[in-house]
Amino acid sequence: MHPIKIESEIYGRGEEKEKILQVLLTDVSDQDNLAIYAVWGMGGLGKTTLAQLIYNDARVQRHYDMRIWVCVSDDFHIRKLVRAIIESIDGSSCDLSELDPLQQRLQEKLRGRKFLLVLDDVWNECHDKWNGLKDVLRCGSNGSKVTVTTRIENVALMMATLPIHHIGCLSENDSWSLFTRCAFGMGRLKERSELESIGKEIVKKCGGVPLAIKTLGSLMSLKSTESEWLSVKESQIWELPEDENSILPALRLSYHHLPPHLRQCFAFCCIFPKDHELKRDKLIQLWMANGFIPFKEPLEPHDVGIIIFNELVRRSFFQDVVEDSPINITCKMHDLMHDLAQSIMELECVVVESGKGVKVPKMIRHLSYTRGTSWDVEVCKVRSLRSCIALPNYYGEYKSPQSIFLKQKYLRVCDLKNAPRSITSLKHLRYLDMSCSNFKVLPESITCLLNLQTLKLDYCSSLHKLPNGMRHMKNLIYLGLRYCDSLTCMPEGMGQLTCLQSLSIFIVGKENGYQISELKGLHLRNELSIKELDNVRNFAEAKNANLIVKQNLHSLSLVWQNKSQCPVPEQVEDVLDGLQPHSNLKVLHIHNYLGSKFPTWMQDLLLHDLVEISLIKCERCEHLPPLDKLPFLKVLTTSDMDSMKYLGNELHGDSASSFPSLEILHLDMMANLEEWRTMDGRENFPRLSELNIWRCPKLVEMPIIPSITSLSIRESNAMLIKSVMNLTSLSSLQIGSMHESTLIHFLPDGLFQNLTAMKCLRFDYCKGLESLPEGLQYLHSLRELYISFCTNILSFPVNGLRGLSSLQRLRIQNCDKFCSLSEGIQYLTSLEDLHINYCPELVSLPKQIGCLSPLYLALSIFAQFIIEGDAKEIFQSLLMESNDALQLAKRHVDGQI
Repeated sequence: MHPIKIESEIYGRGEEKEKILQVLLTDVSDQDNLAIYAVWGMGGLGKTTLAQLIYNDARVQRHYDMRIWVCVSDDFHIRKLVRAIIESIDGSSCDLSELDPLQQRLQEKLRGRKFLLVLDDVWNECHDKWNGLKDVLRCGSNGSKVTVTTRIENVALMMATLPIHHIGCLSENDSWSLFTRCAFGMGRLKERSELESIGKEIVKKCGGVPLAIKTLGSLMSLKSTESEWLSVKESQIWELPEDENSILPALRLSYHHLPPHLRQCFAFCCIFPKDHELKRDKLIQLWMANGFIPFKEPLEPHDVGIIIFNELVRRSFFQDVVEDSPINITCKMHDLMHDLAQSIMELECVVVESGKGVKVPKMIRHLSYTRGTSWDVEVCKVRSLRSCIALPNYYGEYKSPQSIFLKQKYLRVCDLKNAPRSITSLKHLRYLDMSCSNFKVLPESITCLLNLQTLKLDYCSSLHKLPNGMRHMKNLIYLGLRYCDSLTCMPEGMGQLTCLQSLSIFIVGKENGYQISELKGLHLRNELSIKELDNVRNFAEAKNANLIVKQNLHSLSLVWQNKSQCPVPEQVEDVLDGLQPHSNLKVLHIHNYLGSKFPTWMQDLLLHDLVEISLIKCERCEHLPPLDKLPFLKVLTTSDMDSMKYLGNELHGDSASSFPSLEILHLDMMANLEEWRTMDGRENFPRLSELNIWRCPKLVEMPIIPSITSLSIRESNAMLIKSVMNLTSLSSLQIGSMHESTLIHFLPDGLFQNLTAMKCLRFDYCKGLESLPEGLQYLHSLRELYISFCTNILSFPVNGLRGLSSLQRLRIQNCDKFCSLSEGIQYLTSLEDLHINYCPELVSLPKQIGCLSPLYLALSIFAQFIIEGDAKEIFQSLLMESNDALQLAKRHVDGQI
């Protein structure tokens, strides 16, 4: 699901919102499992904002099994869109690049599920392309819908199967309400009544377009006198030729009133394609490299960059801001804002995309390109480049523009996969991104780039050595080393890089110039992982890192070598005590710590703002610090803590709630954990929604935590499963790697009786599971049941499936002894997706499978089995249907019928 941050209200669209919701919440029976609804209107009217508001409505969330959001823009390629849909579902990148496997994976994810897919900002008018995508999507459950937003009426007419919704301009009253909110804030209009008549004239010029109204409203909030307001109202920019129904003049007027450095920073952003996700910190680095950020003492340039970013957001030049963490903030530009930036930079900035022709001006300054780009003769002649940025693209052969780069003597920004010796000719280079490269050693020639501010080496997994002379790169501010796991040491004298503010990794050495004291004078921000802390000898050395003053550091990892030492180093507890970070820290990871207690700064809760903590292989610690009192803690992971017998000993004091904000708790490899205690009379874990208990063999009971919705128990004591019956909000349960030969006896009667909210149940690698547990009939909401690698399960009991009337997806795979699906299949009246993989003992299907024939049934059977008797005739008739999924099933069993 795509994370979208939206406004809590939208002016003048209340009735439209409810009208669209009514359509989306009504299942249409004659739409071939895929109804398409189109929202059409000119740019800037708020189509995307309205769609976002509906997408996040609680009623929509309850109605659909899956919601997917994809920005399309003018790049309607089926392969790219299928991949984008998969990535939106998974929330991570997809490792496939060819169309066929991409389509198969998408259909696996959608099959049998009622989904809502939003295709935002569609421009494609080609029927063939749309039909190709529609064929892939037509595999969901009845009631699945696609919602399209577009500026083009022909696109809406081509795609929609339901009546089209045309979104119009705001009324005068709604326009004025939106403007006053942006220009005056809440309740301040009466104080400035003399400006009201001028303001209404300005609003009329915006033509009822929300984007123009918001942008101008934000501009007017900065102007306090009547003469300033009249100047905007009477500006000659309004008289320029109108584009897009008068909106571009309004946006251009707001741009014209930006301070010069904000204008530069905004206009530069057209170097990225439309709908591109802009990362705040990368933008700031690029702005700095191009000299767009003014010097404002005593602020650091990065802090000035943050102010610029926030101001562009406030003035509506940026939108859709998402903050996953303080170090991962993204935004987007509205298409019309992108058009505005392009119109300003048309002679200076160009995006070269694979397969698209583009005219490159001779004096171009900023260029971005995708993988697979062919570098034509005109580009090769250019000598004026300041920026050359690679854009993510998974298709096409990588063609390095290195020869072009090396001829650009004014180049300040570039992306490269390797560093030739001749890179020293790029004297003005300030930003160099070499992430995801395969080199093992970074050449010494890099250190000649004395103006370099940003050097990104993230995901260079083979890199094991940095240049010795890095201490000479005095202007270096950002050094990205994330996931450089082969790196063994740091160059000498890193502490001499006094401008350095971002350092992903620091590996502590023993000798002078390599010790932890190199960090002392560095004003680091964002994230830092300090490794090889075994080389820190005492409290004084640790304190010399001066972590306590690094107020902009938000994430800190403290890592010792992964080995058990005997005897334990005497000073290890003092070392951790000396590594106290600043109280602003949000994320703390401690790995391989061999002390028996945690430091006073953890015991005394001096890190009040912590949001995430992981304690990994702290194997001599018997107790946790009193983390239950941290008010903002959301994620807690404890793993490999062999000495810990009791969870909850840290609870003390008289606070009303224990772990008041905790949402995710991981307990892993806690070999001796026996008891999980809570305090009576206190609200315990009131917001905990996800709990994972893995490899905790002695824990036999967990407390009643009503808020838990997702629970995973793996390689733990089977008695722990009895606690599940008290989790009445549970919607997802996974039981895995439970090898007790009598596992079924640990599944008590009534286990599922109270779990009426359960939607997904999974058993993996449970050798002791011989049959499904009793009481499945109570799971009236269950939609997905997965059983895999349960090698002793034989069959489903006839009545074991009764009551599962909501079950849509059933998967059984790698169950060596599974031999019968049983007649109980007839009770699965909502079943739409049945997968049986690698079950060699399954030799027949029950004839009751015919009861499912009126429904959409995607049946993929990979086992070698014989279909006999009445079932053969029924199954044959199923496969004769024209349904795509059934034809796919037919190919799997061809020759066996």
